[in-house]
Amino acid sequence: MKRMMIAMFVLAASLAAADYSGIWNGKGGIESAKYGSVPQTAQMTLLQAGSSLSGTLKIGNGPIMTITAGSVSGNAITFAVTGGTASLTATGSQLQGKLTSSQGQILDIVFTKN
Repeated sequence: MKRMMIAMFVLAASLAAADYSGIWNGKGGIESAKYGSVPQTAQMTLLQAGSSLSGTLKIGNGPIMTITAGSVSGNAITFAVTGGTASLTATGSQLQGKLTSSQGQILDIVFTKN
């Protein structure tokens, strides 16, 4: 009986989905043919409701962009913003991945929860 309760607890804990809501600060670089990797910072605020994701993203001194079509599937996060898309993977306490502009610029970035 005790083993069954422990097994049920472990199973329930593994099924609980992570909540990525909060403020995330990012550091990364945009590859430039002329300058190599250009350092960049970003901040995003996420609000997760089940597998849906909304919020805002600000890259460097740029405008605040609204996150649309955001989704979470396991440790994979995807969303769209004006002029681009994001594909991130959660590893530990970080979100790591790429933000791709509609012009093809790629920002490799790592976000850490604030």
